[in-house]
Amino acid sequence: MPKSTFSVELSMQEAPAEAQERAATALIEPARAVGFKLSKRGDGELDYKPRPMYPLNLTLWQRGEKMTVKFEPAVEGGTRVTISGATVKSKQAKASDPQHWSQALAGATSA
Repeated sequence: MPKSTFSVELSMQEAPAEAQERAATALIEPARAVGFKLSKRGDGELDYKPRPMYPLNLTLWQRGEKMTVKFEPAVEGGTRVTISGATVKSKQAKASDPQHWSQALAGATSA
């Protein structure tokens, strides 16, 4: 199945390390809603992979789906958060919606 890409930019008031720590918990449900779960915490980023689906052939069908959340210092202070990745077309609209993510992070979308 073809994958659709998405990218959303948000801002958080916290410094990058604190923003990343809070986001790891705050994004559990929004990520689940678009088919992802946290798979790795790195320096300045969170990596997500598709939630397992059964039977196995559905899981294999998900190849190419991924999501990364990056945390960078914002010029005006706080943190610039970039959420990007690729998902199935049916979940792309929700994944591309800044409101979907900002509600959980209590952040404002950047212009």
